[in-house]
Amino acid sequence: MNPVPTPTDQKQPHCYSSQLKPFYHGNIQRYTSSTTGKCRGLNVQSVNPSPSNDWIEHGVRSSAPPSTRHAAWLTRTMFNPSNETFMWLFVWLAYIAALILPSWRAPRPFTFHYNPYLMRFVGQLWAARSPKEYSLRSRIGEENGRVRRITHALYPRFLMVYDRQARTWKKVNVEAVAVRKPYVAITYSYYDMTTSGGGEEVIKRRSQEATLNQGLDAYWLDLECLLEDPAQKDEDLYRMADVYRLASFTLIVLSSESAWRGYGGRIWTLPEVLLSRELLYKTGNNAVTPITLIQLASLAYEHHDEESQIINSFGLGKDPLERLDRNLQLTEAIWRRKSNSQGRYRAEKVYALMGFFEHRILPNAEETELQALARLFMANDNDRIADRMISMFPGDRAGINQWYTKEDEYGAKLWDIEPTVQAIGITSNGSLVLDGCRAAVIRWKDFPSIDYATRPSFRRAMALTEPYFAFLLFLGGNATISQGAVGGGAVLLILSIILLIFAPVMTTYGHSGRVVLACPWLIGVKGVISAQQASFYLYGGQMGDSRRTLYTPTGSPLAKPRGGDSRFREGHISQYEAALAAPPFDPIEGHMFTLVDTISGTIYYFRAHRPPTVCLFTGTEGGQGRFVMCSEECSSSELRRETVLRMPTFISNYMHTCDWVAVGGKP
Repeated sequence: MNPVPTPTDQKQPHCYSSQLKPFYHGNIQRYTSSTTGKCRGLNVQSVNPSPSNDWIEHGVRSSAPPSTRHAAWLTRTMFNPSNETFMWLFVWLAYIAALILPSWRAPRPFTFHYNPYLMRFVGQLWAARSPKEYSLRSRIGEENGRVRRITHALYPRFLMVYDRQARTWKKVNVEAVAVRKPYVAITYSYYDMTTSGGGEEVIKRRSQEATLNQGLDAYWLDLECLLEDPAQKDEDLYRMADVYRLASFTLIVLSSESAWRGYGGRIWTLPEVLLSRELLYKTGNNAVTPITLIQLASLAYEHHDEESQIINSFGLGKDPLERLDRNLQLTEAIWRRKSNSQGRYRAEKVYALMGFFEHRILPNAEETELQALARLFMANDNDRIADRMISMFPGDRAGINQWYTKEDEYGAKLWDIEPTVQAIGITSNGSLVLDGCRAAVIRWKDFPSIDYATRPSFRRAMALTEPYFAFLLFLGGNATISQGAVGGGAVLLILSIILLIFAPVMTTYGHSGRVVLACPWLIGVKGVISAQQASFYLYGGQMGDSRRTLYTPTGSPLAKPRGGDSRFREGHISQYEAALAAPPFDPIEGHMFTLVDTISGTIYYFRAHRPPTVCLFTGTEGGQGRFVMCSEECSSSELRRETVLRMPTFISNYMHTCDWVAVGGKP
């Protein structure tokens, strides 16, 4: 008898649909069909198809009406003979057949929206903005009442207090005492004091001596006042900023004058001194000496030119910074520093940073830096930092997939971006969950047959009827001959054949002219095609110089505007030449891709490691919309940021609003 298979023996689903239906498939890159909502393997049209383990590649394909495409080829060959001219008769017969026979592919009804993105984030939130939403953190017990919501007014839970009668130091529970005692907050570098300063006992002895010498009888030192119990230590870190804010002064304890740089390079020392009322320091057995923030910066900080701006805003009240800029500078300053701990908290740097914010988060040893940062930013939503960051294009391509961004490739500052979405949670992978996104699906398998309208013209309308008029003459000639009037029938047949020979020219002319309205599509190609090629794949050939697809002036890092004496804002063709000459693959920035937008009639060149299948509208900046191009990770129902384009804001009106999407976590 065969044993009953256990759950671990059974095949596990690779992903789930938005209706939570399981799907089983391989690891090839997938996308969500905009018609069925199902997960499918990605087929990519490529200028130079090559074998790929991540997706299926084939040549560039056009689904424009065959009659239009054949007519364009015949017209071009008639006026510009080439070595392919011998094929003219065969293509002409195919053109005639395409006019007579109905198309096997039913035309898509004209719509005023891009293809919708039908998938949504179906997982559980790690942390949620709203307390009504369930999150995986709730099982840890943050909502069990032990978190103090008051900020900037929390006293330390324990102090070391000197008993003058017994002449000993005792640990006292300060919150159990009615009258708050003035105290000294001690800051130091553990590495400095344990390797060259004599160890923990020396730190305690010097702290006690300095406290009594300054006329106080209480001090706070983490070595003695922080509990090792994980839950209580989380609460102590939560109120760490207030420990230094409420102290009478902060004492910096160093082993020697040469220890300043080591002290300044640690994580917690920066918020400890910046949040203090007054600073004093003691080196070795020397006397306690006052010191200002500016003096401290010149002694302790390696990046003095950058961190002096932060110090000015905190210490002297001069050179006030934008709040957003200051928060980013603080983040970068803390991220440059080293940790004193043994790695209990993976997000220790975030917990050191949170003291500068109005609202804090309870530390958690299980969460990552991205998760902690998202929780901190969501708790302090006045500046909408996370909402703005998702629209930025990282200059460092190593962080393109993550939502946290230090700088923008387009040179915009964080406050330049006006977000149109809201971060409502963070996933276990560190992705931001966004609400209010407008989204569109990018088509990669071919150029679709689209409905479009040109400027009304009586002559073009008559030109389009010419082939069918020739058919009527041809039928009439045959009928006349069958009635015995051979001469008249022959004339009609000859005239009809002449008209049919020149019919491709009439068809091409009839479909020419400026496109004033087109069905919305976003179409991707791996490789580089020109604006003229994109127009041909979309609309077929044309006669005249009407430009149906234009180059973007500022929409991508590869864009180049037309300058000089040009009267108009438009992109320069040199960007196509530069993209064509660039290597098709760069190990850091990825493959070269082309994106065509039919609403604005614009072509974009960009690099990415994977073809983005979803376009998200997340904000505006400098008169353009910020559109985040994402690939899909169906196994986690999350999106990965591949690039960010600056596209006209008005095209977002042609996008459907989608459900929750998770963007920017660790791949």
